[in-house]
Amino acid sequence: MEQGDCLTRIRPMDQKDVDILGALDALGGKCSTEELSQKTGYPARTVRYRLQRMRDTQVLLPARAFTHERKMGLGETIVIVHTTPGSNPILEKMFEEISSIYYWSSTYGRYNGFAIYVLYSITTPSIPRRLAEVFQKEGLISDFYLFDLTDYEHKYGDFKYLDPILGWHYDWSDWHKKIKKTLKSKTNRINTQCDENPSILEFDTNDYGILRSLYDDAMVQQKDLARLFGLSETQVTKKIRRLESAGVIKGYGSYFSSISDVLGVNLYLEIEEPVARIMNNFYTHPYIGSIIMESRTRWGIRMGLPASDFPGFLQGLDLMQPYLKSCVFQINHTYTRDSSMHPYDLFNKDTHKWETPISDYLEIISDIMAESR
Repeated sequence: MEQGDCLTRIRPMDQKDVDILGALDALGGKCSTEELSQKTGYPARTVRYRLQRMRDTQVLLPARAFTHERKMGLGETIVIVHTTPGSNPILEKMFEEISSIYYWSSTYGRYNGFAIYVLYSITTPSIPRRLAEVFQKEGLISDFYLFDLTDYEHKYGDFKYLDPILGWHYDWSDWHKKIKKTLKSKTNRINTQCDENPSILEFDTNDYGILRSLYDDAMVQQKDLARLFGLSETQVTKKIRRLESAGVIKGYGSYFSSISDVLGVNLYLEIEEPVARIMNNFYTHPYIGSIIMESRTRWGIRMGLPASDFPGFLQGLDLMQPYLKSCVFQINHTYTRDSSMHPYDLFNKDTHKWETPISDYLEIISDIMAESR
């Protein structure tokens, strides 16, 4: 969920707007006006008008596809680095030049520096660690943490806790009661659809092109895709359905600006069994976010929280702390993405491979270090 105070851009925002946003979150960004009307009970014309008003004021941001490129051979690792004094401008210059780094953010917590999102061909999984080790060798960082993202899922919000004027409001003692109950349970089943060993899908150039188009604009018309790739609309439909059923397209969502100012919470956990009695708790609060997985015992939680909610959230973590092998807590802000670099540019259509050449990246680092001396 993007940050920003939408109340400065749309007044008045009322309960109907909140209800429509909640239905959109639950049904997905590509749902029709008629589906939203059925979900909310409001006339379709009312839904259509309010959606357009929220889009015009950028409360509601363009729909996008939730894609899982690992199933097509492109992995992702979050590299959190603790930077040394004066190194930030040098590192950011490197980030802009290294094609595997598609965005980064400033971060504070156990590590103070950057959270870097690094893409790599799954045939060369050592690239993120190699980059971090070279940054460390050059004296740009003093320490780092790696989280290899094997799968993820959207954490839906419960919009009955979202007030159109006051923003999110939740009594965290309710969450604390749920945590205590879950910790006493005997369940071993994690309430997740994540898979730590996702299968790789065979795909052709048209699959790649369609996925890239949906990544950029989830609302692109299938007739336009058919024209672009020289296919029939039926063929495009079949290809999209195949990508969806294989989990390469995990769904569709419309991002919206938060109603109150929030901080980007990023929590990385290593958990001892029973994992389910910890992870299931992160599905029972009302806030929107995402759950990311490296393995059954290594998880991440990403969400936006108003500062006033931190005490209640942290008290919940206190209850789970005895079961945590490790916990890395980070606050991210100021997200940066190189507009000239597209993640899908890493795919070479001629070789039909994702190309993430570490030798090129090391040369970039060497050249920038030489310039800075």
